[in-house]
Amino acid sequence: MLLIFVAIGLIVNGVTLSAFQGLLRLLFPTWSQVVVPANSVACDIFGKINGVLRPPLSGELVAVAPSHWIGAAAFFAVFSVYNSARVLARNAATDAPADKVDNRRAFSLSTLVIGVVFLLLVFARGFTGCETWLGASLGALIGGGLAVIYWGILDACGAGTVPDILQVVGSMAPGGANSEVPVVCTAPPTT
Repeated sequence: MLLIFVAIGLIVNGVTLSAFQGLLRLLFPTWSQVVVPANSVACDIFGKINGVLRPPLSGELVAVAPSHWIGAAAFFAVFSVYNSARVLARNAATDAPADKVDNRRAFSLSTLVIGVVFLLLVFARGFTGCETWLGASLGALIGGGLAVIYWGILDACGAGTVPDILQVVGSMAPGGANSEVPVVCTAPPTT
């Protein structure tokens, strides 16, 4: 259920990237870093099905800045890394068993490392020739920035608990020990 919020964030990210592409196309209609010829199907997001949907017209220009591929991948990676870092930095309850706290920290740290490695692999796409440096840079900045902002929005509507998208804390909580496990976008409990 909670990963649905990440999917919603990715949709918002895609709409935002498209808006930035349209804005750059309006501001710089002939700038070669903003548009590339549409005949490079190998680098297209849709790959081989692109020709089925609509073959690119000869000489047609397609916006590549900011990059949708880099933007979406950076959003997911930064969101995962930021979420893991915030869960890792969360203070443990005073009566929490030490082994549960250590397990939470170990899981959060491993998720953080995996997210950083994934982020480095995303940036490696910049060397493939499928991305322009402007498109990759803008995609990474917009996607990563939106990930942190979106996490903050989820945190603001989470009744004062850290939004634990990966359910690290909730899955390690002892049964019935604490009713305040992190839940995203819920109303605060009434007393």
